[in-house]
Amino acid sequence: MKKYKIDKSKNIGNVIFVVEGGRPETGGTELRLLKRIFSDILEYEVQELRRGSDEFIAHGENSQFRVFALNLPKNQLTQMTEEALDELYQRLTEEFGVKPEDCPIFYLYDRDYLSYKPNELRKSYVMKYTDSYGNEEGNMGQLLLSYPAVESYVMSCSGEAVFLQSYFLGKDIKKSLKQMNFSEENVETEEHLIHATEEMDKGLNAFGIETYDLDNLAPALLDVYDRQQEKQKADGTFSVLSLISMALLELGVIIECEE
Repeated sequence: MKKYKIDKSKNIGNVIFVVEGGRPETGGTELRLLKRIFSDILEYEVQELRRGSDEFIAHGENSQFRVFALNLPKNQLTQMTEEALDELYQRLTEEFGVKPEDCPIFYLYDRDYLSYKPNELRKSYVMKYTDSYGNEEGNMGQLLLSYPAVESYVMSCSGEAVFLQSYFLGKDIKKSLKQMNFSEENVETEEHLIHATEEMDKGLNAFGIETYDLDNLAPALLDVYDRQQEKQKADGTFSVLSLISMALLELGVIIECEE
């Protein structure tokens, strides 16, 4: 099994995360999780923009390590239109002088089966957003779907062989997390981030994806999507598998090391 370590000295520059969920009062699970990972554990600066809010909320201060955690005005992945993204990115340029075309961009969304037709996501989104720095077609950003919800990452931070568990909807995995007495607020250490990465590898291996190229993740991401579709068709559930760790690997925050 691969072994990993954290490189907190890595200069990630400006990084953009666009996530679903989010509430004006709390920020929602996704924004709270990004704050835990990048501000509380890695000690980077996080600028959070909650849905319905006109102002950014700052966590920490570090001009060399800055993460923008953003909500679109609406929750659904189908609302991730070029117009909505351009408006969001324009705010970054005007308020922070950030050029999105020069930043790695990650979209963190759930595979909510009830919201989409069986293969609607594959061509429209999974195949479109395949590179955090943009692809040859000019599509900016990389879509990292979680199965069945971002809570799968939280479970991966402490659980063992979580890929063996499967659920249909995010509300189902939330019940299990409650029974474990574990939430995004309990994601506190570098070991949690490393453990989640190792759990991701176990899940990928179970799907027959033993190796992947961080500079060309599209084949692996498409393979994961197709395998999850096959599982859902077979037994009505998705394997617990979060790809959030892929973002940390691509940024060089988590790196592979000798055992």
